[in-house]
Amino acid sequence: MTLIDDEIEEVSRLCQNVISNSKLITCQNTLVRVDVEQSRIRRLTICIRFPDNYPKNKLLLEFKSKTLSSAFLDKFNNLCDTMLNDAEGKPQIMWVLKFISEYLSANPLCIVLDEVQQIKQLLSNFGHLRVKQRSCTIDLIIRAEEYFYQAKFKVPKDYPIERVVWNDCECNLPQALVLFINGQAQEIARRCVEPPLAGVNTNLYFKPKRSLYRCLAFVITTVRNILQEKCPVCGQRCLPDNPSDNITRDTDDLFLIRMFCGHIYHQSCLKRFMSEPPFPIGGKTCPALTNHRNDDLTITDDEISLPKRSPSNPPLSLAAVCGQKVSHDKWGLNNVKSAETKWAHRQAKIRELEEVKDFLQ
Repeated sequence: MTLIDDEIEEVSRLCQNVISNSKLITCQNTLVRVDVEQSRIRRLTICIRFPDNYPKNKLLLEFKSKTLSSAFLDKFNNLCDTMLNDAEGKPQIMWVLKFISEYLSANPLCIVLDEVQQIKQLLSNFGHLRVKQRSCTIDLIIRAEEYFYQAKFKVPKDYPIERVVWNDCECNLPQALVLFINGQAQEIARRCVEPPLAGVNTNLYFKPKRSLYRCLAFVITTVRNILQEKCPVCGQRCLPDNPSDNITRDTDDLFLIRMFCGHIYHQSCLKRFMSEPPFPIGGKTCPALTNHRNDDLTITDDEISLPKRSPSNPPLSLAAVCGQKVSHDKWGLNNVKSAETKWAHRQAKIRELEEVKDFLQ
């Protein structure tokens, strides 16, 4: 028997007993094929061929997977090929199978390698990621000017069937904005794994989507956009340069109010805007000039993009007006007659005071 015959016999005898969660599919002199399934997404098919002049030359490896990204498979193939340099001249199949199995077990976040790379590109100079394989967590740290956002995102074992989760964050943005960012990101994550409520047969066609990139991309983009947000009424930047100057009293004129359309107003500016004419039928609409709102993002597998527009819904321009109805739990002034009446009463009082002043003079 040749060395290859001996090794084939050893693999057929030991593979499934030694390599956990493995299944030997083919074991011949021309091809050895092994399936490794450590979780629903960490599933890998390993195809091994013997080169000429084996074992002086390294095994030829090919990885296939319907769940792991091609970016990871390429990098992992190169890593295994490099590691095989240490095994030249020796039996290599069981050695490389053990290495592959141990690597997948020790690096469970290999399933999100492509998403992590995309997030790093999106972060650019605004922060960084810390990937922790042992705890299956990813620390996101965003720094823009004097503001920061930091949270620990947990990638569950059954990802992407289960969504990415995070319980808390550290951030020096106003609390109302932090609640909006986390709440909207949580909703994005939920929609990735839960079918829409509408529709009888929705569950039959729904497939869970990856939620890590979608959530973190929304958080990163929103934090950056909020820093540049200007009050639509006075045109001044909403957030102060120094986070310690943020207004926390909800009675203060400069207290920030975030409307349902996503734009932010100074409280006094919103009061003035809502209480002065004109009072259009159907209520006032947001006058903000913007490319898009923070929550008007379409997040796909590969990118964040502006919403798709049809001929009846033309593209937004640099000077586009938001145009959504101005509404908020705290501001119920959308009734035209009520708003006009209140404004008329205020004007009447002003005229009465002026008449009194004129009389006294």
